Amino acid sequence: MLASEIFSICNVVILFGWLLLLIVPKWKYTQAIILNCLLVVFTIVYAFLLIQDINKISLDSFSTLAKLKVLFQSDTAVAAGWVHYLIFDLFVGTYVVRKSLQIGLSRLVYSCILPFTFMCGPIGYLIFVIIKIIKTQSFNEPN
Repeated sequence: MLASEIFSICNVVILFGWLLLLIVPKWKYTQAIILNCLLVVFTIVYAFLLIQDINKISLDSFSTLAKLKVLFQSDTAVAAGWVHYLIFDLFVGTYVVRKSLQIGLSRLVYSCILPFTFMCGPIGYLIFVIIKIIKTQSFNEPN
């Protein structure tokens, strides 16, 4: 299977996890399906892609931006990098929902955070942390 095909399939399949987080965040199987199935399958795909270019990768490949750009001239390496992002962002989104449920953050609020996490994982996480701090500080203060 070509890297471009894997890229396209992964872009579609990952949406299943995001839909679970948005539509059925409290369902007892949502977290398990994402963490133990979907992300595991994506990790296997990621490993498969890495193995394709393993001979081009060394520790030195990540030492400068110029060397990293050379590494990412391969479609397989770009697809692996993209799958890495997809895994990371969905993992962070899953964490955001889990912690939001634990602290009693409203579904509307964490559902608004998820698109930021989907598009830019670290930004979504930052927004969540700020909201969590505000929520838990106001929740823990005496009336």
